[in-house]
Amino acid sequence: MKTAKIAAIGAASTLAVVALLLGLPAAMAATNNPLNGYPMTGTALAASSSSQSILPGPTAMTVGQTISFTSTNGVFHVVGSPGKTGTASGTLTLTVAGAFKGGYALSIASGSLTINGTAYSIASGSAEMGPFQAHLVGQGSLASATPGSFLFAAGAHASFQGQTYNTLRFDVQTNGIEYGVLLLVTATVS
Repeated sequence: MKTAKIAAIGAASTLAVVALLLGLPAAMAATNNPLNGYPMTGTALAASSSSQSILPGPTAMTVGQTISFTSTNGVFHVVGSPGKTGTASGTLTLTVAGAFKGGYALSIASGSLTINGTAYSIASGSAEMGPFQAHLVGQGSLASATPGSFLFAAGAHASFQGQTYNTLRFDVQTNGIEYGVLLLVTATVS
């Protein structure tokens, strides 16, 4: 009897976590969102690691190449406080540290996030990406002046007039506050 109750609680907990993950973009697309729901429409954290390439012209990458993301638009949401939203921006540069048949190991070379006018420098981190430049996920830490940590994921979004746009989603914790950040970014490979 106790085993059945524990199993039921575990299943309910899992369902609740999935519902929260799928609901975050909808919460960020509230009417007070400066982008009026765009580009969040139809996105979810689960969809952020799509099977589409996040890089222009997907080709095999080699150790030492860099991937640079630069935001063109962005929003943040204070997790647990639905009314606390605003603009965000950022940059992220990753270096290919390992190229494997099953994907790529990446290290964070540099980056910054600006959330509600406060700039945070990215100190370090790592990521991994699938073999066709898809499924990019990673984690890192913020510089010591603004201690904190973050998770991130990238997803293919759209192409417009020859430019590919992606989304970068961050879950940032700093100074006791957790932010959900969604950036619309362009990517370059060098």
